[in-house]
Amino acid sequence: MASTLEKFQKNIIGSRATITEYVPLISSSGDFSRVSNIQAILTSWNNILLTQIRTYVGNPEYGSNLYKYIFDPADEVTEENIRSEIQYRLMLYDDRALLTNIDISFMSDGHGFIVDLDLEYEGDTDSLTIEINDQNMLKFES
Repeated sequence: MASTLEKFQKNIIGSRATITEYVPLISSSGDFSRVSNIQAILTSWNNILLTQIRTYVGNPEYGSNLYKYIFDPADEVTEENIRSEIQYRLMLYDDRALLTNIDISFMSDGHGFIVDLDLEYEGDTDSLTIEINDQNMLKFES
């Protein structure tokens, strides 16, 4: 019979070969859902890119500066700056998967952009779409 510790490691933590993370999604079993492997990496990348630098209490350098490009001109220079920021931050904080493609499209109102990321992890491929705009990144409360 397996010990309590072994049950915990198998059912909660996962095996060493499986990346596991809990995300706040609505599920029938509670407020958090367990995701693993490529889905855990997608969740991590989403958190990194949408967290503004100096807003994470435990590590003020965690996150990205993507919000700084919301009102920049929609040109090749801004696109390259966004691409470099994404590559740098993902390599710095979570390099478990291979980033295979970055597509950047600017919004027609000039107040943001949409980033489509393609990644590969252990033969699986998936994509992540992030919208950076003045509505979701520049909310100030008084």
